[in-house]
Amino acid sequence: MKLITPMIVALALAATASEPVVESKTAHPAAGLSLISNGDFSLATKDPKSPDEWNWDKDSPISWEEENGKHYLRLMSQKPGQLVQLTRAIPLTPDFKGLELSASFRIANFKFGSSFAKDIRLAYRFLDGGGTPISKAGGGFVLDSHAKDWTDIQRKFMVPQGAASIEVIPTINQVASGTLELQEIRLVPLSKVEAEAMITDAAAVVALKEGIAATTAKKKADDAVEVQKLLALPSKTVEIKVSGNKLVTTDGKVVFLQGVNVPSLEWSENGENILQSIKVALLDWKANAVRLPVHDGFWSGIGKALQSKPNDPETYRKIVDDAVAMAAGQGAYLILDLHRFGIPEERDVLFWKEAANRYKNNPAVLFDVFNEPGGISWEVWRNGGEWKWKLKKGETVAPSHPTVGMQALVNAVRATGAKNIIIAGGVGSAYDLSGILQGFALEDKTGNGIMYSTHFYNWHRNWQKSFLSVAEKYPIFVGEFGADIHKMSFVPAKNQEDPFTWMPDALGMIQKYGLNWTAFSLHPKATPVLIENWNYDPTPFFGVFVKDALGGKRFEMKNMR
Repeated sequence: MKLITPMIVALALAATASEPVVESKTAHPAAGLSLISNGDFSLATKDPKSPDEWNWDKDSPISWEEENGKHYLRLMSQKPGQLVQLTRAIPLTPDFKGLELSASFRIANFKFGSSFAKDIRLAYRFLDGGGTPISKAGGGFVLDSHAKDWTDIQRKFMVPQGAASIEVIPTINQVASGTLELQEIRLVPLSKVEAEAMITDAAAVVALKEGIAATTAKKKADDAVEVQKLLALPSKTVEIKVSGNKLVTTDGKVVFLQGVNVPSLEWSENGENILQSIKVALLDWKANAVRLPVHDGFWSGIGKALQSKPNDPETYRKIVDDAVAMAAGQGAYLILDLHRFGIPEERDVLFWKEAANRYKNNPAVLFDVFNEPGGISWEVWRNGGEWKWKLKKGETVAPSHPTVGMQALVNAVRATGAKNIIIAGGVGSAYDLSGILQGFALEDKTGNGIMYSTHFYNWHRNWQKSFLSVAEKYPIFVGEFGADIHKMSFVPAKNQEDPFTWMPDALGMIQKYGLNWTAFSLHPKATPVLIENWNYDPTPFFGVFVKDALGGKRFEMKNMR
């Protein structure tokens, strides 16, 4: 799971806008008055269908509405990927040193677009006297998608030198769906005292960042030396295999895998602090397992998607090699996770033929053959077949796509001679393993066995049916789990439990039933986040619990989900 925290953040936006519409009034307003005339959309003296000084193309999905005697603008995404925006230009005078932009808004029917950057925001940009945007000046803020009722937001910022005007741009940025309603937009100049205070604060922040950067650079250099020392260590990892519902060494000693996910190689050809994070996980957090998500496109050198630039596959593979070596030097285990979603395809078979051959019979490597299968029956999950898309409006026959099934991935690994333990996630994005007890268990005649994987978070229920019943017969690997204080936009907020009450029960359950696990994720932006920053400070709502568990703390499960 790679989910970016749905919180209000400052973002730059290179907006596509029409020619600036310059306001007629340029005098400095009285203290507290807005530079945006008719910012509450109440006046309509020229056109009864639109408020004065607010203009948009007649074909744009923008309308002027009224509720309880107050007017507001409605911007609506009518189809996925549509860009809907409104631009209002406001002239500035040289004595404006700082501004406060505020708005009253609400959002309905919101779903992110193709990425978490496809959102709803209030953007702004500065223009010089010739109407040219000023480089690196401007930005905006993402509007909270959970704001179902009227919500106020405000931001203060400095006016760049040479700015003659500012464009305020409410935007629905290529989302899957969403409606933005604006009741008022205000733009108020800061007083001289406020502006000077912001300038002073900004200078202090720069100085602080420079100091932190110097310290960080030294630490990074020291860490690089330490990483090289760790890479030079001989392997200490012992071979393990499946025995009943446990993992055991060749002499029968039970092994429990406990650790974290170290993501970013699934979205970046070089990853972000991969080896440093593994060092922290193994040495500081006392993990004995690291799950490493990877992408077959980077592995083969074609990039992540069709529009991606080719990458050097050997450089990418060398990072994975080093991750394996670092784990082996500590007697730990590296779970190689093909981080795909949906249905296993022929490309996944090709990946495992190469990856399994590269790491075959390396005792430190386990193969998580497909991250999160979903949208398929248990029959298709195991044996492959035709995967049918859901019918769309007007369609009578659902388009289909062939899938090879999870058994084909097992067969691809074993065909290389690799005996490494294979991990297989269930249906429903790897959460549901119930079909394993209904005749859909995978077959492994020549290897060290199969461990089944579940992924669960603080909105999942029915633990017993979904995976604990399976744990009575097979070893279970909780490949991903966690909770964040920031609600996930794709799950109803009421279904997401408080991490401070959920985490002790989740860890207590894992420990009580002897499940293997790797928490998601040791990255400050891939939620749920175990760390606050690249200093690896554990988050109090998630990271602290996991670090304590890795250190040996026992938790009690008080409530089954």
